[in-house]
Amino acid sequence: MVRHHLRPTRARAPVAAAAIALVATLLVGCGFYSTSGGLPTHVRTVGVEFFRNSTAEAGIEDRLYRTLGDRLVGRAQVRYASARVADAIIRGTIVEVHEEPLAYTGEQAQRYQLLVTVRAEIWDRGRQRTLWKDDVVRGQGVYDPSAGLGARDRAYNDALGEVAQRIIDGLMSGW
Repeated sequence: MVRHHLRPTRARAPVAAAAIALVATLLVGCGFYSTSGGLPTHVRTVGVEFFRNSTAEAGIEDRLYRTLGDRLVGRAQVRYASARVADAIIRGTIVEVHEEPLAYTGEQAQRYQLLVTVRAEIWDRGRQRTLWKDDVVRGQGVYDPSAGLGARDRAYNDALGEVAQRIIDGLMSGW
């Protein structure tokens, strides 16, 4: 039986080099992947500070605080803790609450859109640096003014829920 020794030809060398480069690139890129959803490994707890309120809406900072806390409780990736002891802190400013009519019947507004805009950041207490920041985090709620004050309140909850979810998505996304 005759054995033939296969030697790499010059035509195969560039293909092999490209394959090695691709594998190396993938390995280096995957080295930064984290199953914690993008959080640095030292961040195990997250707290929420009361947002500053630069709007005329009284109590909105309390509602946002509670909404963020409710959204953080029970997350597998991170534990909710008091802002005084948490590894990272969610904080910011409520910069605008805006309502505008969406639909009319004659001259009467039939539906309103309520927009809440905040500036938010997630601060790493241990490393004294910003982990994530967004100057325009916006949430929206829609309501029918003829449905009473409860409808407007639900629209507020929807808007604040969207704001909270966007902030938490920023926390978990790996910025």
